Amino acid sequence: MHHNNVGQRYCAKCGKTGGLLICDGCQLTFCSRHAAVHRQELTYQLESIMQEHSVLQQNIERSSNEYFHLQKIDKWEKESIRKIKIAAETARADLRQLIDKPKRQLARISRDIAYDLNSSMKTDNFSENDLMRWIKKLNDLRLEIKSSYSIELIEDQRFPIYPITVTHNKFSNIYRNNPSIKNPLNPNSEELFFKTTGPASIENSGIIVKHIGPDLDYAHVLGKQIYSQGCHTTRFKIVQCTLPYIIFFGCISSEVIQKVLNYNSSSVVGWFGYNEIYQHGIWNNNLAMHGYDSNQIQKNDILSLTFDCDQQQIELFHERLSKTHRLQVDIDKAPFPWQILIVLVHEDDCVRVLPKR
Repeated sequence: MHHNNVGQRYCAKCGKTGGLLICDGCQLTFCSRHAAVHRQELTYQLESIMQEHSVLQQNIERSSNEYFHLQKIDKWEKESIRKIKIAAETARADLRQLIDKPKRQLARISRDIAYDLNSSMKTDNFSENDLMRWIKKLNDLRLEIKSSYSIELIEDQRFPIYPITVTHNKFSNIYRNNPSIKNPLNPNSEELFFKTTGPASIENSGIIVKHIGPDLDYAHVLGKQIYSQGCHTTRFKIVQCTLPYIIFFGCISSEVIQKVLNYNSSSVVGWFGYNEIYQHGIWNNNLAMHGYDSNQIQKNDILSLTFDCDQQQIELFHERLSKTHRLQVDIDKAPFPWQILIVLVHEDDCVRVLPKR
């Protein structure tokens, strides 16, 4: 505060005109006594702010649930190790059984041949026919040994140990807070970008989605509409794409969104960069096999994504090349309803929803 020497002013508390001070903050005028009172009021307010900060600091520690999540990860680790140990012990037992039984049978056959040979040698009672017979028995035994111990270890891809991942749960209570999206699809409604997790920004009322960095940080984006029947096409324009092209277009079962949102999920089917297709967690980039060449996709290209629910398949149509790619969807793994899933990877990559024709 400083002394007031300009004009006639009054204390904001008592109306006195002598020995006044002006508060630099609120610009009110106070006498010396009420200036001290005002200063004390400011001190109380500062202490209140400090207490509020202290409470927020405590909330930061409590809200993180670090101990709970660490316990959950530890439990997953132990359970995965337990499953692996059970599978390994089962495989060992199966291997021993496959080896021990034929080993006993082959040992018996070998003993019989040895007894026959030794007896004939001692009695000096054998001919060319006996020699040919024993040679045949040895050849048969050799083939039997080879076939009995022809064992292959197969890693069954149907029973993986799923990794645990940590992500910010931006999709909690999507359906609880937005019950309207559970309604059947309105065929007259335009598709829009609805929710995103990761570094992406939805703009122009849901028409545009843009990766906002950092580069190579995956941003998963959901369409608003849900699809359970009929055939529905949405056209997209690649407004911006950094080379190499890495943008995912596909479908995800809306039933799993609250649990997992990952392009490599068993409930996802679609096309990515590097000629990659994903079907229920299975990856394939063999261009000669599926014909999908992502390197042909360029800036300003228009791609049409079609959900054919009746045929249980999705299609990606490249308008400039007039080329269509199809993928079957296993509804046991990706049950209806479906939603559009787009994944952006490069900073500044941008996709726009085009109006229906």
